[in-house]
Amino acid sequence: MYRNNLNKNFKSTLKYQQPVCAKSEKSLENANVLTENSEQTFIRSTKKILNLFKKPVINHKEEKREDNASIKRKENNATIVKEGLSIITDSNTAIFNVVIGKKSTRKHKRWENDGTLEVTGKHAVLKDIEGSVIHKTTINPEVLIEGFRMYIDNKEIEIIDRATSKYMSNKSILEKVSEPPIKKLKTSSSNPYLPLKPLYKELKLRCCPLVMPSVNISKSWVNHDMSENETEVFVDTCLVNVLRPHQRHGIVFLYECIMGLKVSNHFGAILADEMGLGKTLQCITIIWTLLKKGPYGYPILKYILIVTPSCLCNNWNKEFKQWLGFHRISPYVVNAKNKAKDFKKHIRNSVMIISYDLLTRCEQEVKEIPFNLIICDEGHRLKNNDIKAAKILYNLKCKRKILLTGTPIQNNLQEFFTLIDFVNPTILGSNSEFKNYYEKPIVASQCPTAPDHVVSLGTERANELREKTKCFILRRTQETINKYLPSKHELIVFCRLSIEQQDLYSQVTDSWFNKSLSDNNIPHLTVITALKKICNHPELFYNEKTELFCIDSKTSNIKDSTKTVYCGKISIVQTLLRNLKKTEEKLVLVSYYTQTLDILETVCNKEGLQFLRLDGSTTSNTRSKIIERFNSTSDKSKVFLLSAKAGGVGLNLPGASRLILFDSDWNPASDSQAMARIWRDGQKKDVYILRLLTTGTIEEKIFQRQISKASLNETVVDLNPSSSFKLSINELKDLFTLTANTNCLTHDLMNCSCNGYKKSEETSEKLHQKDATSYQFLGDKTLKSNFTINQLLKWEHYQQPISDKIIQEIMLSEVSENITFIFKNSVVNRTD
Repeated sequence: MYRNNLNKNFKSTLKYQQPVCAKSEKSLENANVLTENSEQTFIRSTKKILNLFKKPVINHKEEKREDNASIKRKENNATIVKEGLSIITDSNTAIFNVVIGKKSTRKHKRWENDGTLEVTGKHAVLKDIEGSVIHKTTINPEVLIEGFRMYIDNKEIEIIDRATSKYMSNKSILEKVSEPPIKKLKTSSSNPYLPLKPLYKELKLRCCPLVMPSVNISKSWVNHDMSENETEVFVDTCLVNVLRPHQRHGIVFLYECIMGLKVSNHFGAILADEMGLGKTLQCITIIWTLLKKGPYGYPILKYILIVTPSCLCNNWNKEFKQWLGFHRISPYVVNAKNKAKDFKKHIRNSVMIISYDLLTRCEQEVKEIPFNLIICDEGHRLKNNDIKAAKILYNLKCKRKILLTGTPIQNNLQEFFTLIDFVNPTILGSNSEFKNYYEKPIVASQCPTAPDHVVSLGTERANELREKTKCFILRRTQETINKYLPSKHELIVFCRLSIEQQDLYSQVTDSWFNKSLSDNNIPHLTVITALKKICNHPELFYNEKTELFCIDSKTSNIKDSTKTVYCGKISIVQTLLRNLKKTEEKLVLVSYYTQTLDILETVCNKEGLQFLRLDGSTTSNTRSKIIERFNSTSDKSKVFLLSAKAGGVGLNLPGASRLILFDSDWNPASDSQAMARIWRDGQKKDVYILRLLTTGTIEEKIFQRQISKASLNETVVDLNPSSSFKLSINELKDLFTLTANTNCLTHDLMNCSCNGYKKSEETSEKLHQKDATSYQFLGDKTLKSNFTINQLLKWEHYQQPISDKIIQEIMLSEVSENITFIFKNSVVNRTD
């Protein structure tokens, strides 16, 4: 009834008005006739209205958006590239590697299995690693980018990467890199996948793109007959944005080496940057770049082996997470839970991290994996090719090798040859050829009594060796990143022995002299260890067996008194701890002896200071927690007791602004590593590093010996070397003799004209100069020196009485009388 009395002025909100009911076929036909000139709106028949409900309702905004997307896909040859993955049209199938887990809202997601997601148009099939179908669904293919998560049935998956490059566009496209999600959002089961825009945002390139050099310049690539098809290899934006200039240069250097562009048929490199320059980040960048791409459209790397000291395995894992996030790459750390033999069971695994110790136990499993790149952290561990780990790595069938070390030469050129022969075998000939041609002339030229022709030949061979190796050895010093760090003040503090220490020291050396004359020699190493312990604290000496030495019974009574009265270097530490309580600063105390750490721990307790300790007994899991806790600003621990042997390498402790190296090692590299723990990225305060030495003792002579080894490193590796000297100690008697009538034996031997006072204004302009300085050393021998560790002649010199300003600066005013001499060097941030 209503429809027969339709108001003619009524207009429907639909495209057409509601039709009038017709009683005959003729009226129906008339109702379907379109009269263009009619003022009335066309009336649709009942039949057509019913057909309307059979069609899907279309959102016209979405329809328009889909039309635009369709046009765009056609213009781009039906392929859109995002994150290096192809977005496939309905006529193609794309396969993505995924990880699968149960649907949950856990903050730290646990994935159970690997799998694949096959996408054809909007239809997706989820399969497990064996190819069995888990579930089928529909999906918008444009959201399938690396790191994207979604729900399929009762499973949650995460896209890892594209399984094949079959559908990739031939055109090289600079990829857009997406950040990992800032926060994981909770979604209901009705939403099949997480929304794209809230989770991901495109990273904008904040600096120049980093493009690897062309491989066509290398003859080794000519045989591929693909020079015309070479594509540019870009570093992802997420990494480019955090790289410093020297790191960009290092990445290009590594790429050229492992691609064989530097030396024909050799694919090894030694990255010998000093500590703190970011060797790990540079390696992670080259790994990630070549895992995803290569100059001819396919990745260069598939499996990478990273061998490192056990204490650094977790550190490497954290570095990968920090710079890439585990949604991009998840390294496989071999430990008690993760076995080396299971590495290839998961298609997502591409990087294996293993310690040198575990490598020797998993030799067979590691040999069965076809690694494309081997990276050896703290590579100077391989200086002896007789050790098992070195033999295993040398025999692995992998031509691409990167060796990381801050100290390429630690003791002699033979070790240097071993490292080079590992990364680039036979490049320097055989061992005997290297020794006769290079090593003997170079070492002979460093002798203080060497004639001119020997010095000339040694200099010539050293220059030749440096020229031959510099193409695959890259070394930058700490000065490279000084401008990024706060100021550093390094001091060598010479301390006076107490009277009791002097008496005990003399009795031990006299006992050795007397028994040596009677042919009843005490082992030299035993004497050295005993004297070093006396320098630290007499209690350490008494805790060991002393039957070999004739000790006066009166002197032995000191044992009881030393437990409550601290002397020598301990008194210096105790004073600093007391003054540290008045500040917000933290201190790292480093020693090579755990027994010394025990005494230092007692001092901390006596002064009421909270402390943390890391030594050889600290488990790897506990190590990371201790370090994170100490670096936290909310932690109340003021002191970090650190064993140099267990934690002197690879640790970042920017939570402290002061460090004391309590005793020294024969190897200068070990001391340099230990002292570099706090002046690193993340440090916000000015840093004070104190090396404590007892005046005139074996400690000072060990320090002098370090200068000789450091000069050898400079001669061969550093860029602007000069002839350097050796501290000659021809007899053990000279080594063991106590020189008590001096403020600083090292300064005396240098014959410096400063008379014990040399201010910073005299040396500040000369700190970075490379010219050699002539001076008298060991009597009448005039030699040139260019210290690589200390540059003592250019440092500030202060002898007793020490300036109040310096003493107050290092918080040691109360014990200034126990300090005989100070060398000081300051590196002031140029931005200050």
